Amino acid sequence: SMMIGQEVAMNVPDLEVVPLTSVSCFIEPDGPAVGLYFRLLDGSSRPDGHVYLVFPRDNALMLADLLLTRKVGATREITSEERSALMEVGNVLVSSFGDASAELLGVPMLPSTPTYRFGMARRMIDGLARSIGAPGSRAIIFKTALTDAAHQVLGYFVLLPEPGTLDRILELLEAKTHGGQ
Repeated sequence: SMMIGQEVAMNVPDLEVVPLTSVSCFIEPDGPAVGLYFRLLDGSSRPDGHVYLVFPRDNALMLADLLLTRKVGATREITSEERSALMEVGNVLVSSFGDASAELLGVPMLPSTPTYRFGMARRMIDGLARSIGAPGSRAIIFKTALTDAAHQVLGYFVLLPEPGTLDRILELLEAKTHGGQ
């Protein structure tokens, strides 16, 4: 909101916990996309997982236009300026998620500096899954929508926590949603 001077809401209409090997099946459409990769660290700076923000190309272009206060549709390709703006909003989103998880669940998640990728959405996710996956690993996929008064930017927030961290998150969520803690 502060970056563009107007109110922006983030909705999470769908959430799925899926095997790591199936993550790419949930990314639609499978076309050109911007991927922002973050390594997550716990409160003691130990590796604790990964986040991949994925925006289909047209949505990434729209988001860049909104961030850079351009007319939507003006951006046709992503240059260093658009890349920088997208990486900054990615930092904000992932940091906000980390703050919320620490506050709500007591599970701190500190993001690294993002790595920018552009390519086919499913191929990017499959590549990450192959490089980090352990047998039996699972991921949480949040289908997200960033909206302002006139626009909606769709994307995916793919959380790939370490197996023990995922179990802890799911246990805490279960307790919170069923009156446990």
